[in-house]
Amino acid sequence: MKYYDQHLHTSLSFDSDETFENYLKHQPEYFTATDHFDLKNPGTNFADEIPDYNELSRSLNSLSETYETNFLRGVEIGVVPGQESDIEDYLRKHPYDLKLVSIHQNGRFDYMDPAVLKKNKYDVVKMYFDQMDRVLDTFKDGHILTHFEYGLRQFDFSKKELEENFERELTSIFKKVINREMAVEINAKSFGPYKNAELYHYAVPLYQSLGGKLFTLGSDAHKAEDYQMLFPEMSAMLKIFDVNHLVVFQGKERYITKLPDSE
Repeated sequence: MKYYDQHLHTSLSFDSDETFENYLKHQPEYFTATDHFDLKNPGTNFADEIPDYNELSRSLNSLSETYETNFLRGVEIGVVPGQESDIEDYLRKHPYDLKLVSIHQNGRFDYMDPAVLKKNKYDVVKMYFDQMDRVLDTFKDGHILTHFEYGLRQFDFSKKELEENFERELTSIFKKVINREMAVEINAKSFGPYKNAELYHYAVPLYQSLGGKLFTLGSDAHKAEDYQMLFPEMSAMLKIFDVNHLVVFQGKERYITKLPDSE
């Protein structure tokens, strides 16, 4: 099995209008969209953003009649403390093959909201990492922890600043990821557009030093042209740290694959 993109969005997400068919022009062996699930989303006036599961099922059933691709159901779950039981109730009734766990917002604001820039950056990031740490205790589902630095994206943060101010928080987070046998995502939006590749050069060896071995690459594409964006560059970064394999999740099964550029 070749590695495939495990983080992308379609028109079933509130912030994308991309079609399944445009992604399928890349002729992937496997395809899974991971559309946004965010309850009381501040970015949409606190609406519940839940991808239409029935529409997803109809689309995949229809596409499977035309394409040789293997289709899987995926979702990106944004978790705010206090929402865990509601999310878990939904997931029991709507099974997914791939579940990403993300921290996007805290019930009051999204960490990408411009208003965040009026706050002290260290206070915001402490809040963000504390939320992530708590969620890993209280929300028991999920395969992959995505874009660990989402809450830092609006600020200038160096690798040294991360180490000096938040190594304790990240150590706790990564230990919980390891204990839960989740993977850590290398996120293309973080790596490229948000210019946070340096932060991964700190986080990857820290995670490894604690026993972490499971990595994924995700484009976080919201349009088909970004499918597998920066995969060669992110693979090259992982090779620096002697990482030569990635993990793919398909329900209760997981598979180890080679880095995309080392097939």
